Amino acid sequence: MNDISDLDAAIAVAEEKAEHDDDSAEGQAIARESEAALIGYVDRLRSGQALWEDEPERIPRYARLVELLLALGLDKAAADLTDTTLRAMRLSEIDQVVYREPELWNRLGSLLAEQGDLVRAMAVLDCALTRAHEYETYEVPAILANLSVVSLQLGDPDAAGIWADKALDSLKYEQDKDLETRLTADRVRLDLARASGDEQDLRSALESFDQSVARYVESEGGDHARAIGARVALAAARHEADPSLENLARLELLYVTAQVTLGLEHRETIIAQATLAATEFAAAGGWDGQANERTEAAVQAFLTAATRAVASPHLGQEHPQTHILQDELADMRAAITPDDKLPYHIQKVYKPHQNTERNDAKRRALEEETGIIRLIAHAGASYFLKETRLFYGRVKDALERGVRFHVVISSPWNSLAAFMPHDAGAEPGNYQNIVELVESSPSYNNTFLPVIESYKLLKSIYPDLIELRITSMDVSGSTLLTSNVGFFEPYITSNPQRRTRRGMSVFEVAFRKDSRYYADSLEEFRAQWELSSTWAEFENSQEQHKAALRSEMGALASVRMRASVRRGEVPRP
Repeated sequence: MNDISDLDAAIAVAEEKAEHDDDSAEGQAIARESEAALIGYVDRLRSGQALWEDEPERIPRYARLVELLLALGLDKAAADLTDTTLRAMRLSEIDQVVYREPELWNRLGSLLAEQGDLVRAMAVLDCALTRAHEYETYEVPAILANLSVVSLQLGDPDAAGIWADKALDSLKYEQDKDLETRLTADRVRLDLARASGDEQDLRSALESFDQSVARYVESEGGDHARAIGARVALAAARHEADPSLENLARLELLYVTAQVTLGLEHRETIIAQATLAATEFAAAGGWDGQANERTEAAVQAFLTAATRAVASPHLGQEHPQTHILQDELADMRAAITPDDKLPYHIQKVYKPHQNTERNDAKRRALEEETGIIRLIAHAGASYFLKETRLFYGRVKDALERGVRFHVVISSPWNSLAAFMPHDAGAEPGNYQNIVELVESSPSYNNTFLPVIESYKLLKSIYPDLIELRITSMDVSGSTLLTSNVGFFEPYITSNPQRRTRRGMSVFEVAFRKDSRYYADSLEEFRAQWELSSTWAEFENSQEQHKAALRSEMGALASVRMRASVRRGEVPRP
C-alpha cells in the first residue's frame, strides 16, 4: 500500500479495515499494510512531513480518526494523533478563540479518558465546560457526566458525585432527552452508592439507574454494546442488594448474550465475564476469606477476563479498565490466600534505560490511589520537592482527594555520614568534625532540609492525612506501596549524595497486592514506622542523634587508619 496522503484518505483506510475483518492469509497481509500506512501517516503528521489541515471544521475529522485508531488497537498512533491535534489547537488559539464548539472539546476529553490520560482529560473537559457556558450550548449535561466519570476514575468520589448530580439536575425537566448522558450520570451514582455501603443510597441509585437503562434499551435496543454494559452493571447491583439465585442467573444470561452478540474479545463481554466472576466470588464467601471450589473457580474465571483485557484491542495493558481488573484480581487472590502462601511474583522489572516508563507507572499508581500511600526512602525528594518534576504534584493531588500519605526517611545523623564526600585536601570525617561535614553537605542542605520544609507546609494544610517519620537505621532501598501495587528499588551505594536526585542506577521491581513481595514490604514498612521518630520527636532529640554519630565515628577511627584506606586502594569514607 502506498503512503496515505491526507486525512480523508486515512479515515477511508481505517473505516475499511474496521468494517472488514478478513482472517485469510491475504486479508491479514492487507490488514498489516493498512496498519503500517496509518501509523506512517500519523508519524508524518507529527514530524510536519504530512499536511496538517488546520481549518476548524477539520478537527472533528481528526477526532474521528483517533476513534478509529483506538477501535483498531493502534493505541500509540491514537495517542500521538491526539497529542498532535491538541497541540495544534492550542497554538491556533494563542491570540484568539478559534474552536468555540464545546462538543469538540468534550469529544477530545472523552478520547483522552478512553486512552487512560485522565489528568489531561479532566483539563480538556474543564475547557469544554467553560466554552459551553460562554456560548450557551446544550452540551453542558454531557460534559458534566464525563467529568463525573473521569473524577471517579481519578479517585475523587466527592467530585464525581457533584458532577453527576449536576448533570442529572440539568436534565430533570426533559426525562427522555439525552439518554446516554443520563445513563452515564446514573451509572456513576450507582457506583458511588455501591462503594459507600449505604443501603438506602443503593436502593435509590438502583431505581434511577433501572429507569435510565430501560429508556436506553427501548431507544437503542437490548443488544447494543452500551446497553449490554449497562444491563450487566444493573444486574450486578441488584445481586448485591438481593443476593438471590435469580439475580445471579440474570447476570449469567447477560454474559452469554454478550458473547453471542459482541464476541469474546469485546470490551463489554470481558467486563461482563469479570463482573459475573466477582459476583460468584462474593456469593461463595470469598471476601470473608473462604477458599473453596467456587471461590477458586471464580478467581480463575476473573483471571481469564483480565488476560483477555490485556490482549484486547479495545482495552490493552495500559487501559484504566485493565488496571481496575488487575487490581480486583489481586484483591480476590489476597482475600483467600494467607500471606505466607502468596507467590513471590514480580509484575515488572525496570532497568535504568526504562526510567521514564518506571516513573510513569508510579505516577499512575499515585493517581489511582484512594486510601493510603506508604513510602520508605533515603530522603523522599522525588515526592516532596516540586523542582524534581517527579511525584510532588501527584502526592498533593492525592492529599487533596483525602488519601493518607505516610513516609519514613533516613536521619542525616545515621552511620552513612561516614561516607560523606569531602574535598581531597580536607580532613576526612572524624568524631570531631563529622556533624559539621554533614551540615555543610549538599545532601543535607539541598535535599534533607528542603524535604522537611515541604513536609511541614503540607502538614499545615493536611494535618490529618500526612505524617513523616525519621529512622536512625540505614534504609536499604526505596519502597512505594499503594493499596494495590508496590515498587522496590535497592540502593547499590552507601554515599548519601548518590541516593537522591538521580535516575535509576540499579533496577526497580513492581508487584501487585497478591504477591508475597507486597506482604513482606508492608510488614517491613509497619516495623520501620513503629521504630521511627515523628518529626517533632526527632527535632527535640537532634543533639542526642549528633552525639551518637560522633561516638560511632570515634569507634571507626581504627578502621580509618588502615593503610589500604590511606593509600586510596578503597574509597575513603
